[in-house]
Amino acid sequence: MSSDRVVVSRPETRIVQDRFEACVYRPGQIARCPARAPVESLTPEQLDLLLDEGDQRVGGTVFRTECPFCAACEPVRIDVNEFRPSRSQRRAWKRNEGELRVEMGPPALSRRRVMLWNRHRRVRGLLTSYSRKDPLGYHEWLVETCAPTVEVRYFEAEHLVGLSLLDVGRVSANSAYHYFDPSLSQRSIGVYSVLKEIELCKSLGVRYYYLGLWAADSNPLLYKASYYPHERLINGNWERFESRDDDPHVRDPKGYAARACTTRPVPDPELGMVGDPWIDERDAFDSDGPGDHGSDGGPHDGDPHDGDLHDGDE
Repeated sequence: MSSDRVVVSRPETRIVQDRFEACVYRPGQIARCPARAPVESLTPEQLDLLLDEGDQRVGGTVFRTECPFCAACEPVRIDVNEFRPSRSQRRAWKRNEGELRVEMGPPALSRRRVMLWNRHRRVRGLLTSYSRKDPLGYHEWLVETCAPTVEVRYFEAEHLVGLSLLDVGRVSANSAYHYFDPSLSQRSIGVYSVLKEIELCKSLGVRYYYLGLWAADSNPLLYKASYYPHERLINGNWERFESRDDDPHVRDPKGYAARACTTRPVPDPELGMVGDPWIDERDAFDSDGPGDHGSDGGPHDGDPHDGDLHDGDE
């Protein structure tokens, strides 16, 4: 008796880093996210399995939050066939569709990418005293991968103004990271990139578009819950939220988050690094180097979809 059911083997992974540290997204909390490196590159089916179970990907590792006093972060995903854009999201689409050029290709390293990445993180308040800001850090974080990954690049004229890293499985796509030029925040490039990548998922026959982690009282992550309907992984189960009207965090975001954690004071990370050649306007290289597309020789700005990933701009 034959069966069409596909059995997916669980990928073998090894823990390569496990430590407590100050949480970047929720000041006063201690974060723990053990990083696991797959022994072999993930297949599309294995990627689907890990995303469904709440894993995130950074570089060549995957992780889940295992914070000792907090469970406020919830993975978010969108069923692309049922998504309904809001009025403001439709405006962001009209503002950029036909104005921005979109390209896809393998992850790459360039000076412009490093500048955008760092300056976006600085504007979002996600640079700390121990953050990697150099090209090697960029390569380890955003070029190396253990999954089937593509870059989705956004250009205004010939200038790179936004970039997403998209992991593509059989039925799932994961927005592993996104950054854009903060000086163009009026364009809502982050919002447009989510809508464009949902469209891309539909064209690929992918059902779920994952937006990474969300927390009700974390400003850098709030945008992720503004795409309805969406699902969030809560206590091991995917729960669906049709609209703002039936989403409990909208009515009481601080209370929603507080119920998931116990506050414990820790020193806040140092933010606002200044005078850094990988953030500031002065050139670090004479040219953009290999892999850069449409650069004008000057730096742009950056942010995260971090681990997140797709930080929007509205």
